[in-house]
Amino acid sequence: MPELTIGRMAKLYGLHRSTLYEAVERGRVTAGFNGKGQRVVELSEMIRRYGEPPHQPEGVRQNPTALTDTHPTPGQAVDNVALLTRFDALLEVVKEQRDELKALREEVHQLRRLPAPSRGSNTPSRSGPSAASEPSVASSEAPMQESKERDVTSPRSFADIADRFAERIGKD
Repeated sequence: MPELTIGRMAKLYGLHRSTLYEAVERGRVTAGFNGKGQRVVELSEMIRRYGEPPHQPEGVRQNPTALTDTHPTPGQAVDNVALLTRFDALLEVVKEQRDELKALREEVHQLRRLPAPSRGSNTPSRSGPSAASEPSVASSEAPMQESKERDVTSPRSFADIADRFAERIGKD
């Protein structure tokens, strides 16, 4: 006899799954496990306890996987248009964020090229063995050029970068 999972057997008999689980726990119906570790009940056991499954109309499929209709209903067509519109808006947001990420990476790259702050400045200085072991940027490097994309001068200090970041955060 075929074995069905408790959920499918409950659907076949028009019962709730919890009813079958309770019947198994109380010993009214015996159940085992299939190769996937799912609890299954033999059809003969269900017939013994509950009788033959209720007769289903001929139009009802025994296969739980229903065929899908390939033609959308008018409501679905509207939903598809709304989904496409939402998708386009989200795609635009992703593009903007990608551009902002690129600009931020460029600023980080510029920050790494800046000389270390002097000990007498207001910004916190580095201390400890890691600060001494890091190579400093040679003062003979050419000054940073203006950014061609934004028509803004390159930052000269960490404070410049912090100010730019604060302005960006304030715009959002």
